[in-house]
Amino acid sequence: MNKQKIVFFLLVLFSLVEINASISLVKKDSIPPNCKKIATSISLSTAAIGSQAFLYSLWYAPYNSGKFHFFNDWNEWRKMDKLGHAYTAYHVSSATYDALSWSGYSQSKSLLIASSASWLYQGFIEIMDGFSDGWGFSVPDVIFNSIGTGLFVFEKKFKKPFLLPKFSYSPSPYAILRPEVLGSSSFSRILKDYNAQTYWLGIRANSFIPSLNIKWLMLSVGYSVNEHLIGDQLSVNLNGNTYNSYTQLLVSLDIDPSALPIRNKLLKKIVLPLKYIKIPFPTLGIENGNVKFYPIYF
Repeated sequence: MNKQKIVFFLLVLFSLVEINASISLVKKDSIPPNCKKIATSISLSTAAIGSQAFLYSLWYAPYNSGKFHFFNDWNEWRKMDKLGHAYTAYHVSSATYDALSWSGYSQSKSLLIASSASWLYQGFIEIMDGFSDGWGFSVPDVIFNSIGTGLFVFEKKFKKPFLLPKFSYSPSPYAILRPEVLGSSSFSRILKDYNAQTYWLGIRANSFIPSLNIKWLMLSVGYSVNEHLIGDQLSVNLNGNTYNSYTQLLVSLDIDPSALPIRNKLLKKIVLPLKYIKIPFPTLGIENGNVKFYPIYF
């Protein structure tokens, strides 16, 4: 997947979070039910249509369109971009579901609409990829879109919210080597430098230790890469130095903010965005067959 589109996906996600945060602070009884549904539907539809039009004009219009074709990017970036797809699909589904539930739709209808909208939204972008000479339709991208959406549906359908995808970032020394790809500014590097990113999957501790009465505590497993400068190349010679890409498996603790025993509704909404970001904790890392301890890992 093109890194610029990752930026786009994250901006869409953050806009959905903003919509959800704004409406959730409004008292449920202060707006008629039909008006809430209309307002939410308009907000979500506007965000979807407007962002698609923006994406097309910015990234697809400069390229020639041709016959529909596929592009196999399975071996690029050591699957980090695929984890980004699953992460985004899960949280776009979640944010859309919360907005629809707030507006008065039933849980089953909110789940159906949110999961379908998330999957179709990202799928439509893959179709535009397929007709663009600059990219191509990626089956692996669609698979990981489905995994992210499917995980959210499973948890809601069977009422088992024990998994939570998260993201963390720590600046790497590699972006400066290829700023045109890995980012030329601090903000762009957060979104474009895979060496600086870690994707996590949190598991509620009481799901495998039932006697543990701490609902907010999570055991988190993370995955990241280092020294990876070019999509499908594991070893790169640059400026007289050799960079050998390697992966890192991490184990840490984390917090599910939605399960914190906070009674104040405003404070609860303030901490809720932490469900997208891994909270720093002591961490064990496995890299190149060696175990490394990090007092604090970002």
